[in-house]
Amino acid sequence: MTDGTGLWLLLLVALAVLATLVLRRMGRLIARTRELEGFQRSARRLDRTFGATADPMVARLDELRRHAGDPQGLVGLLGPASETLRAAASEARALRPPARLRGEAQGLARELDRAIRATEMVEHGLDALLAVRGGRELEAQTSLKRGALNLRHARTAFHEIVTQVLAVGPADIGTGSPTRSGGAGATVPTYIVDGIDTDL
Repeated sequence: MTDGTGLWLLLLVALAVLATLVLRRMGRLIARTRELEGFQRSARRLDRTFGATADPMVARLDELRRHAGDPQGLVGLLGPASETLRAAASEARALRPPARLRGEAQGLARELDRAIRATEMVEHGLDALLAVRGGRELEAQTSLKRGALNLRHARTAFHEIVTQVLAVGPADIGTGSPTRSGGAGATVPTYIVDGIDTDL
């Protein structure tokens, strides 16, 4: 074998190794991109579901607190809304996010759970409002107010997390470091209304 032939063989081997490395990196990037896009689609869909469920309830609660709404109508809305939120929370907990977005995925499930607790508070308020004996107006209004505020705040926080998720690109998730805002150690806001902790 001549020296020239040996050099060509070494060059071909080096090119083959380089091509293998490039293909592996491209494969990992494609896999990360698909994982990210799947998570973003799920987060966007959950955001639409949350909005379509929570926004009408908040509007009806505001009307009811102004004594302009129909309690029985809200009772009919509450059951399906609670079921939808529970299903969405289960879906959020089952999401498989990129490692860098695990904190955001936990945040999505956390806010849906907070919305579920808010609907339970609303249910308590409606029960008090519709009680046969009456005399529970203050209890009812307090529960309805706290439920409405927690539902509104959970909806807002959820949408903000989704906005952060949608702003992440494939190049961002390659760093392996979690985002600051939605990480597991992120502070969960607590809202105070009339001196009462509303995050129940």
